[in-house]
Amino acid sequence: MVKIFKYALVLVVLSCVQLHKIKSEEAFYSESAIFFQENDFFLHTIERGETVYSISVMYHVSTDDIYKLNPGSKDGIKAGDTLKIPQESGSYYYHTIQPKETLYSLSNKYGMKGEDIVAANPGLSVQTFTIGKTIRIPTNTVTTPMEPGNENAQKRETEALLTPKNKGNDIRMIKIALLLPFGLKEGTNSNNAYSNRFVEYYEGFLMSLEQMKKNDISVDLQVYDIGDDAVTLPGILKKNSMQDINLLIGGLSDKQIKLISAFSKEKEIPYVIPFTSKSDEPLNNPFIFQINTPHSYLYSKASTAFCKQYKNSHVIFFLSDSSNEKMEFIKTLQSDLTQNKETFKTISYSEKFYQDIYTLMNPDKLNIIVPSDDSPETFKKLSAPLKVLSESHPELNITVFGYPGWQVYNSGEYVEDYFRLRASFYSVFFANPTSPEVKNFYYNFNKWYSRDLINTFPKFGILGYDTGMFFIKGLHEYGTVFNANIHKIKYKGIQTDFRFERVNNWGGFINTNIYIVSFNPDFSISKNASK
Repeated sequence: MVKIFKYALVLVVLSCVQLHKIKSEEAFYSESAIFFQENDFFLHTIERGETVYSISVMYHVSTDDIYKLNPGSKDGIKAGDTLKIPQESGSYYYHTIQPKETLYSLSNKYGMKGEDIVAANPGLSVQTFTIGKTIRIPTNTVTTPMEPGNENAQKRETEALLTPKNKGNDIRMIKIALLLPFGLKEGTNSNNAYSNRFVEYYEGFLMSLEQMKKNDISVDLQVYDIGDDAVTLPGILKKNSMQDINLLIGGLSDKQIKLISAFSKEKEIPYVIPFTSKSDEPLNNPFIFQINTPHSYLYSKASTAFCKQYKNSHVIFFLSDSSNEKMEFIKTLQSDLTQNKETFKTISYSEKFYQDIYTLMNPDKLNIIVPSDDSPETFKKLSAPLKVLSESHPELNITVFGYPGWQVYNSGEYVEDYFRLRASFYSVFFANPTSPEVKNFYYNFNKWYSRDLINTFPKFGILGYDTGMFFIKGLHEYGTVFNANIHKIKYKGIQTDFRFERVNNWGGFINTNIYIVSFNPDFSISKNASK
């Protein structure tokens, strides 16, 4: 009996130990979930416009690594969801802000001053230090560990770092470097006709300097021809005159932009990318301003604006038989419509197209037809039957919605159809030819250079002018803290309103401005900025 009792006692003790172990493990995983998360992976909350590729570039990991941790992401991602991102060793450790965390608590947790964290995250502010947002923690540049002292005072001083300064050091003479591909070579994809656009951009920029001069703002402008490659750029960037520049503007190819970006990051010089929408540099360079919105962000903004302006309308997607180059936008819009519980129809071209699309029309709602590409051929194929349908069935309310490229088809035939069908389209850029400010710019440009603007999208001369006006004004008003006050610069552009947003807490800015341009029955054109 004694042996059996002892054995039973041992079992009871072992059971208690095992139970304690299980509870301890549960407590460990509960209390250390964040620790485990941050050492193996961290959670990224998906923002509108982001793609798996852009997220991979942002965190310096491969798309395959993201897919391994998030198998479902291969089928697509959507805003608001979270992705597991592998925590790679390197100069930074990524931390997802948790409930009740503060900048002060994080500085204590990682053994550094708040200044170190803010320096690694130039976009960090009261507005962006929120639950679920990701920030960088420097791993090899910390030189100012937290020191014992008055805890309440340290808390106040640390949290105050999230409120950016309104005024920095004034810049009396604003030094700007324009790095433009004037000398594009024959036989390349960028020919002389294309090169003329950059000459026009420069000419428009010079017109902005004349306006600044009237406002007693002094500018020292340096202009460099960087051709169509990156061979001459390193030598230009090493020039003594380039070392104290206040603003860099230019670059066209990916190689050129990467070189200028590296220089701007090293020297902490604001850098404007005016032309391409395809650069990844804003994802990791806090000094970059990309004017031409990347397509994924643009489509997201355009879809949001569409759903807001055309709520409770009847949407019909026209899938072209020749090209579906705008399917990324179509899919984004269809997803948003579904999320908003709005129905839509889809139609392809056929011999019975007139009858088929008439059958799809809703007589009680505004019928909006959205084509899957922006070619003039597709617009003509679509507009012809729609005009007949509008005339033969006046009870139907019909319009078409399209793309920025439509504005270059400005011959009488197309413009007439735009008005007849009350067409509208989205665009980052639009110079309304009927507006007084555009007419005035056309007049002054012709007066200065004895020729008209090139028929391109966007208008490069106006782009140069708007860029100069906005950034010179900002540097003049806010000096060395220009980046932190970008949202306060008041300038209504002729062709674009600059609405810059940081892509993350450590990256640069992209222009998220978008217009809905509408051709009205009274033959006026309206340009409404979406907020």
